[in-house]
Amino acid sequence: MKKLLTLCLLTAALAANAQGNDTLTIHGPRKVRIITGDSIQKVKVYGSENDSQYTYETSIQLVDSNYVSETFINKDWGFTLGSGQGRNGSGLRASRFVSSHFGVGLCTAVGADNPVSVLVGSSWELFWTIAEANRFFAGSHHGFSMGFGIGWRNYRMTDFNRFAKADDGIIYTEPYPAGSEPKFSRIKVFSLNVPLMWKYRFARSGTFSLGVVLNFNTYGSIKTRYEDADGKSHKDVAKHIHQKPFTLDLMGTLNIYGIGAYCKYSPMSTLQSAYSDNSNFQSLSFGVYL
Repeated sequence: MKKLLTLCLLTAALAANAQGNDTLTIHGPRKVRIITGDSIQKVKVYGSENDSQYTYETSIQLVDSNYVSETFINKDWGFTLGSGQGRNGSGLRASRFVSSHFGVGLCTAVGADNPVSVLVGSSWELFWTIAEANRFFAGSHHGFSMGFGIGWRNYRMTDFNRFAKADDGIIYTEPYPAGSEPKFSRIKVFSLNVPLMWKYRFARSGTFSLGVVLNFNTYGSIKTRYEDADGKSHKDVAKHIHQKPFTLDLMGTLNIYGIGAYCKYSPMSTLQSAYSDNSNFQSLSFGVYL
């Protein structure tokens, strides 16, 4: 009975808005709202049998005993947070929105000098894209985005070599003192990130992206922990390790219903060549992308 009443109200509103023999039939709407006031009646339809994103809106005004009507189908409401509106005959909406992403994963050193043995299981990356402006065009699977964020990378060794910094600023690797029990030795780099991405939407809630991430590396440090032969604990810390002030990552992501994965590779070395002695490497990381 409720469905029949809703259908009758919708049919009446559409009939009042029709001109001549014009007829609009919407099969299987997800939701129908009918709003009636003293001088205006609005009918809003959300979804259809074949298109869950379909929208229809019509309003009928009584002015000086004459009906004045307005109708919108998939109206483009402009800039939004989270999703956009508007589409052409292909059914793909134009979309402009701002998003935020969080990534956590494992990283390792590739192309490293022999003494550098970074362990993937204990080396990690954490990054947060604070704001990313996205743009997709109506009728196209393709889009673009630009964002801003921050990130940390931790490159950790747990074997019998450690990172160290000489008095002249050179970063090198060396064995622990004889009889020592290593805990870890790591290089940490903090960066300001600017991702520039091409995106492809292959399903209603799926996106694949490729692009570059510009890294402005503002801080780097070395920390080493071990116990010497007498059982005494040591913590050695060095700052200003001459990381490269700018590096570039190649990045790919796959995201479905807000959950995905990423992979990043940097063809550029982490440390400045003039300050690295058998200690330089490139970065490879992969993990969860939300």
